[in-house]
Amino acid sequence: MVEELIERRLIRTPTVERAFRSVPRHAFLPTPFLLPTNQLLTDFAPTDDPCRVYADTIVALKRDKNINCGSPSIVAMQLEHLEVAEGMRVLHVGTGSGYYTALLAELVGERGTVVGVEYEPDLAALSASHLARACYTNVTIREGDGAFGIAEAAPFDRILVSAGVADIAPAWLTQLTDGGRLVMPFCQLSPVGARTSGGVLLTVDKQADVLSGQFSTAAFFVPIQGACAPIDDHGALFEAFQRWFALEEFLRTSLPIRIAAKGRGVRRPNPSSVLWVVETPNVVMWIEPE
Repeated sequence: MVEELIERRLIRTPTVERAFRSVPRHAFLPTPFLLPTNQLLTDFAPTDDPCRVYADTIVALKRDKNINCGSPSIVAMQLEHLEVAEGMRVLHVGTGSGYYTALLAELVGERGTVVGVEYEPDLAALSASHLARACYTNVTIREGDGAFGIAEAAPFDRILVSAGVADIAPAWLTQLTDGGRLVMPFCQLSPVGARTSGGVLLTVDKQADVLSGQFSTAAFFVPIQGACAPIDDHGALFEAFQRWFALEEFLRTSLPIRIAAKGRGVRRPNPSSVLWVVETPNVVMWIEPE
């Protein structure tokens, strides 16, 4: 599995490679393993063979809610964008069964800390059990709505969101340290059904309270539950993503995004003076004229 991700240039750094090689995926999944039998993820087959989970595939955790342990490829991309270093303090929103939380624990090392928050009570207990069994003493798991972060454990150097969100939660921005980074799937509900959300990976950097961002690749995630759950906005976000990627392709250059959290004194760009702008309930995002 790791060799395939390296060959596809999804794992690019030695630190992420070491993390993937160090954490046994099968040990963080309930048995029997439920693997998809079609690309639409409408049917799953059980297997007791742990070798089957070492592929670029999701593994179902709760079929009734379409919750799964996501494909290693998309998480590898997230971790590469996150750029976690040893000794950092990381917030993981959506721990699931704990596999990707364990990868974060490997990346921060013994001097670092990972705080995970999971909305589903049984999954919070499952991920905590898996991580404790694997002897990760630098991880704490909380049950709750990840949109509120964990204020008493803040600030965080890095925040990873492992579910589709329709907005940037204000708590993530306030709990992110200066020089910190947030990586999240910026999504709306998928046309194929309310149990899937689609959009793009968004990387947000905070420097001296100035927020900048960058879109990278298309992504499909289970929608987050709680305050930042994606909604059916009749394709408004999809249209915004398409316009951004079309602009980047046309101009043949990367287009960094300015982000402003809404509130008193927020700078709102004039839509007629910028190439691209999108507004959510919590933030305004745009491409600077220059």
